Parts: sequence; C-alpha cells; structure tokens
Amino acid sequence: MKYVLRPVTLTDEGFLRELFDDVHSMEFSPLGLPASALGQLLEMQYRAQRTSYEAQFPNATDAVVWIESARAGRLLIDESASELRLIDIALLSPWRAQGVGTNILEALCMRARQARLRLRLSVRFGNRAEQLYQRLGFVHTGGDGIYIAMELRESLNEPSETPPTQGDVELGVKVEQGLTRAYFTSLIGSRVMATTLGYEPVELLVATVQPLSAPKTGAEVDMGDSFAVIFHGPAKSILPSACMELRPVEGEPMIIFLVPLGLKRSVSVMEYEAVFNRMAVCR
Repeated sequence: MKYVLRPVTLTDEGFLRELFDDVHSMEFSPLGLPASALGQLLEMQYRAQRTSYEAQFPNATDAVVWIESARAGRLLIDESASELRLIDIALLSPWRAQGVGTNILEALCMRARQARLRLRLSVRFGNRAEQLYQRLGFVHTGGDGIYIAMELRESLNEPSETPPTQGDVELGVKVEQGLTRAYFTSLIGSRVMATTLGYEPVELLVATVQPLSAPKTGAEVDMGDSFAVIFHGPAKSILPSACMELRPVEGEPMIIFLVPLGLKRSVSVMEYEAVFNRMAVCR
C-alpha cells in the first residue's frame, strides 16, 4: 500500500492526539476508569511523551503518514552523523496489519544501511512490534526494565546476536516482570517527581520494593513477580488514589497508580504504594 510522508504542521496537532489515544487507550482499559478519568490520563501521558521527545531529540524529524487523502499515522526519527534513531512509529487502527508499518520500516532500514548509519530504537516489553523488528534484522542491545533497546544488524547475513541476559534469564516478554522490579529496586533512595491529574507536582522518595504475598483463600495462584513500590512524600501533602506521572532523574516518564497508605510518624513522611500485580490463577 502506497504512503507519503509529510512534515508535521500545526494543523496536524489534533490528529496526533487522536492517534495517541487510539494507540494507547487499550493499555489502560484494565484499570476500568470512567471515560473522563481515562481522558485525563491519556492527556497526561501524551504531554509526558511530547515533553520527553522534545527534550531528548530537539532536532527530530516529525512526519505524518498519509495514505491517499487521509492521515494514517506518524513517523518520528532523529538523525546524527553516526546514527539514525527511530523514536516513534504509530498507525491508526484501520491501517494496521496491512503492511504499511512494515514498508515504512523496510525503507528506514535501507536508508540506514545505504548511509552506513546505526539504526536504533526502543520498544516496550511485551509490545508485539518487537517480533517485527527482529524479523527485519534488529537485535537486542540492552534494557532498563521498561524498554528493550534494539539495533539493526549491519547485514541481514550476519548471525543474530544472543540477547543479553539478566541473571540466568533471557531478556524477552517473560523477563518483563523481573526487569521491571529490578528497575524500581535500582531507584531505591532516589527522588522522583510526581504529578497528579490536577497537575500538582510533589517530590517522592523511592523507599523500598516489597514482594506481594499470595491470597490465603480462594483459588491457587502463581504470584509470578508481583511486587509493590513504597514511596515517601511530604508529611503535609496527601495525594489522592489516582494515576500519577512519575519522572525519575534519568529514564523515561511513567504512569502508575499511586495509593496513599497514611502518615508514617516515626519518620514524618506520608507513605504511598504502587502495586504491580502479576498473579495468575493456576490451572
């Protein structure tokens, strides 16, 4: 299917927000949020992504993917003297699984190889796009517990590299839980900025990461790598139970559901908890 890339203009702003909602709304459907709260959450996530991209890649090339007379998606790339970085590629749901994304990526791979540039990207753990990247010749080069770093092999004839490992476990979908926990563990003792849905900024300390216990009653469950992150905040500030945007000093912003636990008087802080529940019913 033929497509055309055209530079983003001010008239495309509404489409980019529509595209973001279309791509990401399913990620938050398990939360069961009312439509108004989901809209606020997506708006926060959209702003966080946009701010992050502008800060990290101020000279990036942003283009809208057009198919015939309709906007179909977006391609955001950053090119330097040594590398070509795929920052974001997204298509509206009616245009997915029709080969458009593959065609765009193949053209990008060809461009990188012809210019002898390293083509790099990051993909979130569990995103099915990882399999497409691997088919096109990308290999794992690292990961931070949230995203997998990938790079295009110089030649399609090169053997695939063995994916890096964490402990005795290969990086991949099965490791997402362990690496996410390891990522938050690495943040213990550091401070992150939290922003509420009402845009109130609060500085939180990552206090500890704790495993979750299996339920004492009901069906037998596999806890997987379920865990909770405990944050400490100002004693006089109480954030509501809501999705928050967290911004570590280093790393990507993230959205998590934060619950206040109460005032911890021994250290004069307000405690908050974010639960990562990966339990599954045993069959």
